[in-house]
Amino acid sequence: MRCTNCGSFNLVIIASGDYLCDDCGQVVENYERRTVKPMKMSPYERTRAAVYATGNKWAIENFNATH
Repeated sequence: MRCTNCGSFNLVIIASGDYLCDDCGQVVENYERRTVKPMKMSPYERTRAAVYATGNKWAIENFNATH
């Protein structure tokens, strides 16, 4: 989970189940507690999300070129 304010991964869980960013002090909600269910993704969308999450520009270019 990343901080929504600065993008840092340095999060500390606090008593209410939410997270506190060590870098900027932003409180980040625990997304697991939300009542909205995530939409189901197709295999293409799951693969695309995984490739884009890496941030590797060559992997993204390769994915775009082959799909």
